Amino acid sequence: MQVKHGLLTLLGSAGILAIFSTAVYAAGSGYTPTTNPVPSGTPGGYSQVVTAATISPTSTTPTTVSVKVDNTPATIVVAPGTFSQKVQVVVTSPVLSQVTSGVSSLGYAGYSAVAGIGINVVNSSGQPYSGTFLKPVSITVNNSAIEPGDRVVEWNAQGTFSTVSSATVSAGKASWSFQQDPAFAILAPKPGVVPGATSPVTGKPFVKDALIGMALISGGSVLFVRTRRRRLS
Repeated sequence: MQVKHGLLTLLGSAGILAIFSTAVYAAGSGYTPTTNPVPSGTPGGYSQVVTAATISPTSTTPTTVSVKVDNTPATIVVAPGTFSQKVQVVVTSPVLSQVTSGVSSLGYAGYSAVAGIGINVVNSSGQPYSGTFLKPVSITVNNSAIEPGDRVVEWNAQGTFSTVSSATVSAGKASWSFQQDPAFAILAPKPGVVPGATSPVTGKPFVKDALIGMALISGGSVLFVRTRRRRLS
């Protein structure tokens, strides 16, 4: 989610499998995805696997996954009954500079990504989980770069980013819930830029206009005085 700066595009490659296996080993036994959980073309890629956790449908207590994504702590909480089958939650991180470039052309010009996180769910066959979750999954991200007014966005099925309206953002913290497994990013306005505003204008045009106005007023005053003198003479 700074979470600063393809998902598993070629799972047959030794490098990707090595990364995935390390993550699964840390979190317990898991599955190997057979397809890319994140749609190709997602800005930032979200291809680096950070960790994975297996969720049992028979669990009676919430499952909490605590992880650092690019040194940004994130806590994911899965309530009992969220999934009707055994699944694995795979956490990934994006390249934030690519996310920033992507959102600039997708309706978020004037913003930069300060954090990002991918939450991907696969079933026991290694396929992406189909449909929405039975219950929302909650996530909280902590990063000193997050400020009130920042936006949480998600990559949607239409191939673009959209604002997560239910997200709450405060100083150093962002929280939201979701029922599908997209890629998320937290966007902050770039310094000196008001997102959605027209191009900034300096004071020079104003000074120029003011001088012209003053000259017109002065000229009008002189003309008025001359006209009045003629009438009086």
